[in-house]
Amino acid sequence: MNALPAQLTRDPALKSKLVKLARKRLERFVTLYPKALVSDEPEIVHDLRVASRRLQQALRVLPPHSKSANRKLVKVLRRVRRAFGACRNLDVCIGLIQAKLEVTTAVSMRHSWDAVRLWLEEKRVTEIDRACAELKRHDLIEFIGRVQARIDNIDQEPEGADALWQRSREAFAEWHNAFVSAKAEPQNEQIHAFRISGKRLRYQAESIAELGDPSVKKLVQGLKALQDDLGHWRDRSVLRRYVAEFIGRPDFLAEEPGMCRALLLEMEREKQRDQATIDEFITKAEKLAEDSTDLGWSESSAEAAAQEP
Repeated sequence: MNALPAQLTRDPALKSKLVKLARKRLERFVTLYPKALVSDEPEIVHDLRVASRRLQQALRVLPPHSKSANRKLVKVLRRVRRAFGACRNLDVCIGLIQAKLEVTTAVSMRHSWDAVRLWLEEKRVTEIDRACAELKRHDLIEFIGRVQARIDNIDQEPEGADALWQRSREAFAEWHNAFVSAKAEPQNEQIHAFRISGKRLRYQAESIAELGDPSVKKLVQGLKALQDDLGHWRDRSVLRRYVAEFIGRPDFLAEEPGMCRALLLEMEREKQRDQATIDEFITKAEKLAEDSTDLGWSESSAEAAAQEP
């Protein structure tokens, strides 16, 4: 039994829709790529990384579905994301500190956060230069040509809806397994893996929605809400690591003991608040998984479907 809706399983234009989706994602990526080379705006950095993930996902649903068909293209896209990963982290942390400064009245605490912010901004200058240098190593025109060739030369007889369903099941299984691990051991590494798997599942579901399946809309909305919560949690965790690095500089503790103490106390309080919110993530994820069983992507729903006459 195919769990995708009838309008996809019987859609003779599915192949052309897959091609159109991939071209749309490529156009978005190509638009942002040169902008990232000349602009250090945080939004451009973020949008380029998102566009690279969405293009990568779109390529993966094109037939043939072997990993070798996309390996070199995916490698470039991952390098782009990694190049700007530190920049994105710094942008988010600078934003968090600016938000803290808006509500902090204590002069000593404002002074402490200002010092961290200036230090992060200096680091960002270095990281944006390094990221742009990495981008310049790649020939954008050549990459576009290779992606275009991948899109134009897909199999004449694509696997169609069956392959989409299988991809969706794989993404859902990865997300659910990461959720089980995070629930059993809710540490930073496990929660981060759960968040990343949720991104992949969300992009897969978004693609299916664009291909004409409205039944995944609720899943997309639920994943987005959960991703927002997990993203904020992750951002605060990254800020704590940067603060630890800031405090751990040679001789800084001896020179600024008061600032170090204030920052450490604030970070410890925030960490305790974040730990208290983990149960909320788990509850939301459990409900989302239960609400998504009718899509047929989970193991239990697939087994039930296989037993139907």
